[in-house]
This record gives sequence, C-alpha cells and structure tokens, in this order.
Amino acid sequence: MTAPGPRILFVTESFWPVLGGGETHIRDLAGRLVARGFGAHVLTRRTDPAWPASEDAAGVAITRVGPTGPGRLKKYALALRILPALCRLAHGCDVLVVRGTRVLGLPGLLAGSWASRPVVLQPEVNGELSGEVYTWGTRLHRSLPRRIVGLLVRARNLLFRDAAAGVAMSRLIAEEIAGARFPPERIALIPHGVDTRRFRPRTLEEKAALRSALGLPADVLVVTYTGRLLRGKGLETLMTAFGRASSREPRAHLVLVGSGAGQVLSNEDELRAQVARLGLDGRVTFAGRVDAVEDWLGASDLFAFPSEFEALGLSLIEAAACGLPCVGSRTGGIVDVIEDGRTGLLVPPADAEALADAIEGLLADGDRREAMGAQGRARVLERFDVEVSVDRYRALFQELAARRR
Repeated sequence: MTAPGPRILFVTESFWPVLGGGETHIRDLAGRLVARGFGAHVLTRRTDPAWPASEDAAGVAITRVGPTGPGRLKKYALALRILPALCRLAHGCDVLVVRGTRVLGLPGLLAGSWASRPVVLQPEVNGELSGEVYTWGTRLHRSLPRRIVGLLVRARNLLFRDAAAGVAMSRLIAEEIAGARFPPERIALIPHGVDTRRFRPRTLEEKAALRSALGLPADVLVVTYTGRLLRGKGLETLMTAFGRASSREPRAHLVLVGSGAGQVLSNEDELRAQVARLGLDGRVTFAGRVDAVEDWLGASDLFAFPSEFEALGLSLIEAAACGLPCVGSRTGGIVDVIEDGRTGLLVPPADAEALADAIEGLLADGDRREAMGAQGRARVLERFDVEVSVDRYRALFQELAARRR
C-alpha cells in the first residue's frame, strides 16, 4: 500500500473565490497535489463575511479568518489575526508554504519554528525581497525613503533565510532571493504552469462559434486582456494605445476580461469613463468576471498585457497556450514568457505610443500573428505546462517532508 503524501499547509492573504493569478495558482496546485495523494489545507483571509469560515473544495480544506472587509489596513492586520490558527494548523502539516512575504512571511516563519515544520517562502510579486514593492507607485518612491525601507527589508531578510526554501516564479524573483543571501541550494525556480489541454488554440470554425456565443462581432480583430482591472496593470495605457491603433485599424475591438469590484486598487470606473472620453463606445467590451477565460481567449486574435509591475503573469501564459501572439511590458517575469520578436513583442512600461505601434503592426499582419502564436504555444509546452510545475513542487515538498522526519 502506498504511503500517503505529505500534508501541505498553504498560507495566503487572498484566495478563491477571489480571481487572480496567484489565487488560481494555489487553488490549482493544491487540487492537483490532492489528486496525487497529498493532503492540502489553505489558510487565508475571510475578505467577505458572507464566505464560510471553513469548507472543503474538491478535497482541499479551506480555513478563513478575519479581519473581514476591504482595505489595505485590514490586509496587514491579518499578520496578527492569523497567528492562532496558523500555529494550530502548522502542527498538522508536514510543510508550510507562505504565498506572499509582505504580510505573512514573518508569521509563517514563527509558526514553522513553533511547530518545527519546514517553511517555503513564495514571493507573489517581484520587489518583495529587494524592498522595491513597498515604495513603487507611492510618494515614498524617493531616494531617502527607499534607503530606509531597504535597511528594514535587509534586516527582515536575515530572518527569512531560516526558511527551508524560497520558490521563485520568475528569473527576476530568483535573483532577488539570491540577493537576500539565501543559500543557493534553497532557491527553486518553478514558474506557474497552465493546463495546456484547457488552454489550447482554436480552429477558425471554433473561433467563429465562440464569438457568436459571446456576442462579439464576427468581422473584427479582437485584442484581449484578462486579469483584474487594477491600477498598476497598465490598463489606462492600453486604452490610450488602443484608441490610437483603432483609429488606423477600423476592425480593431478591445475586450477586457475581469473586474475590479471589491479591490482597493480598482480602476474599472475610470476605464469606463476613459472609453467614453476617447469615443470608443461600441469598440470596447467589458466582459466582467468569468470562469471560462479560455473561451474569450479562443475568440481572440491578439493578447495585450501592459502591466507596469508583474511577477510573471499567469494570464499571459494562458494566452500564449491558446496560440495568441502577445504584446507585453518589458518588466518583471513578463520577459520570461514573451521572447521579443519571436513569440510576441515587448514594449517599455507605460509607453502608449510603443504599445499602439506594436498592436497596430500585429493586427495588420495575420501571417506574423499566426507564426508568433505557434512559437508562443511551443514555449508554453516546453516551460510552463502545469504537469511539469506540479511535479517539481511535489518533489520539493517530498524532499522537505522527508528531511524533517
């Protein structure tokens, strides 16, 4: 009889039913580990008081704790509120995985030490270990405040080195973990993976059927973004760029799949106002929150991912898996997914003119779109297939659990 696999406790500030790349990653990874005989428990914040404090989702136990409600202060208050449940549940696991070190890194290490369990730190965005994430996009992004934050972060990183492993989803984050002086043998580069059977290229007939079902015009060239509608995602830049590109390409149509509802950084209302201001009514579709993202990608011709600060971009990998050429910002882990000129095009962040030129150029060249989409699909199969990712996590967790025993 095969012995049961290790029991993994995932600790994350945000989780399903919130939709986002990190939330999707943990949900998919936990479910696939359960299917392989592991135990999986997710401890997270009960953002909405209507959500149950505990439930089971396809074999994955979920525990939610306060504080409830939106707001940045509530998010950081979780560091204290989560400790009792974290210490209690840590005794019942073999490996403790902390997604996002800003809020939960130190509580996770404290609980791991208390229960004598190995802790895996998994930064959710680049800049967590360098300190840049704490000042980027704020009034503190100046020389003196950045130096002060850098000193505090370096002191905190001394404690982070007690972690059994640091998992990076991109090369940039791996470099930041190394820069925090983690021992090299404790650094694992494991990109997020996607289900390449669910996210796949569609035939012309399938694309036409999807457009009809989704209410999209049949004769347009669809540029799509998927993800939350938040500040920092570059969506204001995308809207400006699309306005310029569509003035020269009358068939262009933009689709934004996702929502900003309930998010502190939501800019959905501003984007809708920008559509009206630019005279793009009828040429931009707000699809809202959807579960079958693959259908919208299958109905598209081009994917745009203009994020200004991005760890990797699961949405980008999903689009590439669907055979879409991708235009993205040259930042963070986006450069791990898009090979400039081969699988898509990279442009400077927040550069509307460069983004408009890239979009317009690809919309005008169907052969180039097809060739880039095929290369992008091949790159995903080689580097970002979910089965490969899960196997690497499984091996890491089994090694750490065996070492503890």
